[in-house]
Amino acid sequence: GGFWIGAAGFVATSYLAKKEDDDVSAVLKGVSSASLEALNFVDYLNQKYEVSGKVGAALSDALDSTEGETSSSVKSTLGTVNGAIDSFDKDIGIRETLGGLVLAGSDLANQLATKVVELNKEYKVTDQIQSKIDEAVDKSKSKA
Repeated sequence: GGFWIGAAGFVATSYLAKKEDDDVSAVLKGVSSASLEALNFVDYLNQKYEVSGKVGAALSDALDSTEGETSSSVKSTLGTVNGAIDSFDKDIGIRETLGGLVLAGSDLANQLATKVVELNKEYKVTDQIQSKIDEAVDKSKSKA
């Protein structure tokens, strides 16, 4: 159930954020803008102060202070993983790719929600569901 609830939330949020004249849209745009600015600021601080590099150096120093087969195995593995991540980021451009995927997903979700709203207006699906619920409630009240 969690996946479907998350997907429905994403579609609804994407749809509401694309509406131009809605207060909910303004709130969602403000929240997403602030979140993006916060993420960019954290990335800026990480690059400026080399936080992840210093954490890696501290871990490496801690491993250097311990001797043994396990220590050198861990150092070797961390070096390989770090090199692979750096190479992948340079080749693919993780930030740009993820940003593009999020925007494309948001646009598709908005199109889906718009189509659902159009179909609901045409076929009155929510009205039919409400009618069935009302019938079931009336039947249960009459039996009680």
